[in-house]
Amino acid sequence: MLPCSNLKLLPGLLLLLGGTAVSAQSVAIHTTGKFEKQSMQQFRDRLASMQALVEACTASDAACDTGKVGPDERIEAPATQTFQVRWRWLRDALDQSRTAKPAERTQLMRESSARLAEMLRENGQPESAAQFPTARKDADRILAGSEFSEVEQQSWLDRMVARFWLAVERGLSSFSDLGNAMPWIGRLLEFLLFGGAAVGLLFFVRRSLQRQRLAVAFNSQSTELAWGRESTDWAAQAETSARAGDWRDAVHCLYWATIVMLEGRRAWRHNPARTPREYVRLLNPGSAQQGALRGLTQIFERLWYGLRDADAADYQRARGFYDNLRDNSRAGAA
Repeated sequence: MLPCSNLKLLPGLLLLLGGTAVSAQSVAIHTTGKFEKQSMQQFRDRLASMQALVEACTASDAACDTGKVGPDERIEAPATQTFQVRWRWLRDALDQSRTAKPAERTQLMRESSARLAEMLRENGQPESAAQFPTARKDADRILAGSEFSEVEQQSWLDRMVARFWLAVERGLSSFSDLGNAMPWIGRLLEFLLFGGAAVGLLFFVRRSLQRQRLAVAFNSQSTELAWGRESTDWAAQAETSARAGDWRDAVHCLYWATIVMLEGRRAWRHNPARTPREYVRLLNPGSAQQGALRGLTQIFERLWYGLRDADAADYQRARGFYDNLRDNSRAGAA
């Protein structure tokens, strides 16, 4: 037997169990999977009535009646696909609002109202048929503008250029697919690229060295030609002095023609501070060139520095030494 204190609570427990059974029955009724068929306009009207129910529930918890929500719906719209609407979320919100605090109830109803407004916005009133002529006139007015009247047709050249770039794009796309299929192609291209750059660099260095050698040879030939012209000028001056009978000056000019000739053929480096005997010592000891230059130097020193009188015999001997050095030096240069 129950205590007396518990007997006083028995009517409340029975009432609570009865309410739970009624609520479970209501939920079972609305979750059986059956939908009420309605048109799009009826669905819009129901959305408006649900908005009114939510506003009433926000004002008073007594108006939060889940029974006013009604069953779930199947909306059959003629211009769109048929869709289903389930109202369990609104029933749960109303059921929670009956026992929630005023602030919590306001928040629940605000969220429900926003959801209903979004549903109404997504399924709003369609444009009436009377609005179509106006929209058509606006579109015609826009298309009649100057920016739409100057439309140029593509020429044959434009079409060919477009086809060319389309073919290039296809080729690049196929090349990228080929790279994915055969990864070693990337390494091969890197080798060819860097190898080609190295070969090009070597070719450039080789050409540069060839140009430098040609420039040096050209300068050498130019220098030799300049020395040769100067030696020829000294020899011509010696002939002129000999015809005039100035044998001493003729020997002097013939000596310097020989020195300039040997310098032009690189027998030694140019140095104007050398003495005549130093030039002799620069040639190979005991060579024919050294002997000829020594004989010419002795005649030159005796006549030029010794202030001796010269005659035709002295000039002929000096001329013989000059001709000998010229022929020998030319053969050695060849």
